[in-house]
Amino acid sequence: MAGEIFISYRRADQAWAKLLYEKLQAHGIEAWYDVHVGAGEDWRLATAKALEESRIFVLLFSETASQSSDIAKELAAAVLEKKLIVPVRLENIAPKGAFLYELASRNWINAYENTEAKLEELAKGLARLVQSGAQDVGVLAFERSVAPPPAHLRVEDCRPFISTLALEGDPALSPDGKMLAYSAGADHLSRCIYVRNIARGDGIRISSGPYDDASPSWSSDGSRIAFVAQKKGEPCRIMVATVPAGEVRQVGQCLHSDASAVSWQPGTSFLYYYDRTGQIGHSLFRLDLDSGTRLQLPKAAFKEAYANSFQIILHLQCSPDGKSLLYLWGATASHQGIVVRDLVTGTERSLGQIIGSGSAAWAEDSRSVITATASGIGSTITAYPLDGTAPYRVYATTTRISRLSAGAGGVLAIEADPSRENLARALPKPKEQPEVIDAAKGRSWCPTFAPDGTLAFLSNRSSTNAIWVMKPGGPPSLLYDAGLSALFRVEYAPDGTKLAAVIAHEDGITVRILAASGAVITSFESPTLGLAHPTWTLDSKGVILFDRRVMQEVCVSLENTEQRRPVTEPPWCAIKVREKGGVFCCRIDKQGVWQIGEEPRLISAKYPIYFAPPVTFRNDELLIPDFNNPDGPRILAQPLAGGPDRVLAYAPGAFHTPTAQSRMAVNLTNGDIIYVAAMQGDTNIDLLTLSRH
Repeated sequence: MAGEIFISYRRADQAWAKLLYEKLQAHGIEAWYDVHVGAGEDWRLATAKALEESRIFVLLFSETASQSSDIAKELAAAVLEKKLIVPVRLENIAPKGAFLYELASRNWINAYENTEAKLEELAKGLARLVQSGAQDVGVLAFERSVAPPPAHLRVEDCRPFISTLALEGDPALSPDGKMLAYSAGADHLSRCIYVRNIARGDGIRISSGPYDDASPSWSSDGSRIAFVAQKKGEPCRIMVATVPAGEVRQVGQCLHSDASAVSWQPGTSFLYYYDRTGQIGHSLFRLDLDSGTRLQLPKAAFKEAYANSFQIILHLQCSPDGKSLLYLWGATASHQGIVVRDLVTGTERSLGQIIGSGSAAWAEDSRSVITATASGIGSTITAYPLDGTAPYRVYATTTRISRLSAGAGGVLAIEADPSRENLARALPKPKEQPEVIDAAKGRSWCPTFAPDGTLAFLSNRSSTNAIWVMKPGGPPSLLYDAGLSALFRVEYAPDGTKLAAVIAHEDGITVRILAASGAVITSFESPTLGLAHPTWTLDSKGVILFDRRVMQEVCVSLENTEQRRPVTEPPWCAIKVREKGGVFCCRIDKQGVWQIGEEPRLISAKYPIYFAPPVTFRNDELLIPDFNNPDGPRILAQPLAGGPDRVLAYAPGAFHTPTAQSRMAVNLTNGDIIYVAAMQGDTNIDLLTLSRH
């Protein structure tokens, strides 16, 4: 059933939505809100149909409503369909973000005092509008308007620019916006740097050799490009090439990191990059091309909550005006911090956090930072003004965006990733193509097995982030739908009766404990999750994660989620408890897996550092992801009792990058190893046109 009036609200305000609905009915007016979604009916289709058939869109606005991406989408759709928008404030708060852009210039109805009486008055006014068919909103009790919003960036159009069978990415627009530098290659082990005219022509290769070349950055005059040449196990090299096809020379080298990013400070001879200092985290460095001097930048102290933690830098870029350095850092397992550093004073400020994986770039005027966030369902581009005003959405797409670069003239280049990820079975012999066990569209990730062989995993095949399960021999079925929330990990308890599902949000994470049927048993909050978590205690009564507040791995009791028992302290992390062998873990400062007890025992020094998925075992062997092996991804087996490791299986399509890794899971009933395989692996570059409104 639809109605003339569509009521949009957050679940916490359902009582007010119900009251308004009843008052409208008392005046003979049919309205719709989501309690009218029938059993078994697709709520997305029902909502879209009701919104389409309505004439008036009533938004019940509150603090919880302002945090809802679903409500923001409903509002944007109502604006697009030219519905009459009636915003009603249930709390005395101002709109921000996407709501600021859509609502700031509109009149409001204030109902945060005498709410019931205000809703009765609103119902009368809406009834007069509907019954008369009039468009005069003067019959409604609007009380105030908010000042028009500042000019915001918006995407005018999007067009494909470079799309071949190769992996194209790392877009970097030249200072004048006429040229694009990018990386391209068959895989992430052998890419080269290319340049291409935005208006016409083909790509011109400017680098070659046995390295993986990435992160191009232009000099101010557009005559040279700096980039990073990488090879696993070797300190990466800082290179400079003349454009379009001149000399390529090495100008510097990392001391420890085998991967980095580089950015040329406009108007100077300085290159900024990051490197590991010892084995613990990253530091920022400046290389002077004129003198060859390498300077380590002092760490700023703005991250008070992280004062005792290490810092993993994921991306950096100098501002077009040369005054600031933008970088992303791995604040938690589910969040990336957005930081701007003043290159004169050395002071730093946090602009916010990206939930999930993402990238960032400067707007061409150096007054905003533009971010791309991917959390399962496509990507969202958001602008963070440096003047302190609220961030706002610029663009949303069903395509995953991995990198972006803004240039002169309102051009925005994005690395678009249309590939999909499927679950595949590891193979005893080398093979070019994965043996896919579930060929669904979209992404499937984070497999985990129950003892009876039931497989649970995350997937966005239903256009939402959801948990799906496959019983032995059966098809996939939906277990738990998280909507557009950033659901990014799931883990079966050892007894198979429960799952721990992790949802990221702006203030941290929510760990939701589900029964095997999908019913919610309990939930608890945490500021952080930690590397390779959550994992479970052997009795399936506790969940282990890293709690930043105490800088320890802790066990959260399901009987009392406020009870948090310390398990280990740094440098130990990625705790995994086994019935045989006790406690296994990694370290934050070096690669490897240890068995810890009275004296730690190194099981394997080959296990990669900062590997995000949980440590995985098959019988009495540790599984080691060797996904960047030059001859193809494979899985090594290390006996826990000691001795040499061996090649156990091959995993075509498995991947291991600084921001994404394939997870493995073992079926205890038959020993099968299931992993995440990149299918139709491809990244392309699209061009967007930005304007201000």
